[in-house]
Amino acid sequence: MTTISDLPEDVVEEILPRVPLTSLSAVRSICKTWNTLSKNRVLCKAAVKKQFLGFIMMDYRVCSMKFHLRNDEGGDLVDDLSIKQVGILDQIEISEVLHCDGLLLFVTKDNSSLVVWNPYLGQTRLIQPSNNFHCSDRYAIGYDNNRNLKILRNFSDYGSSGYEIYNFRSNS
Repeated sequence: MTTISDLPEDVVEEILPRVPLTSLSAVRSICKTWNTLSKNRVLCKAAVKKQFLGFIMMDYRVCSMKFHLRNDEGGDLVDDLSIKQVGILDQIEISEVLHCDGLLLFVTKDNSSLVVWNPYLGQTRLIQPSNNFHCSDRYAIGYDNNRNLKILRNFSDYGSSGYEIYNFRSNS
């Protein structure tokens, strides 16, 4: 019996660039071959076809953007632009975006919380403050020496200032 993992590699390479970014986790779980190809070739293949994928903010909303450059019959460069609001984040107004290794950290417009989104897996995590966030707070996202993901918050409130570190592993 033939299975999807038996497809020739060139066919798989044609399929993968067409998979929405938020569906790649499902693709990776099909088999080891698809997992490897999705990691190595999805964005490379898109770049060869002059397709550029990314995210932008419009009206405090996060949108995915696909930009395809091609030559028309006269040899002129034509672009096809597709912008769509990211459904998983459609209830959240965003004022600031930071990124680290494919993860996106969003600061909500009302400074009530932070949201971390992994677009590759389609997962989000809402982070509530230990004390109120403020519009003048500054954030950074990254890893410590043990590869533990952390968020650094620098705050200044009524003459006092300080730092908070949120640890993803302990959720605190």
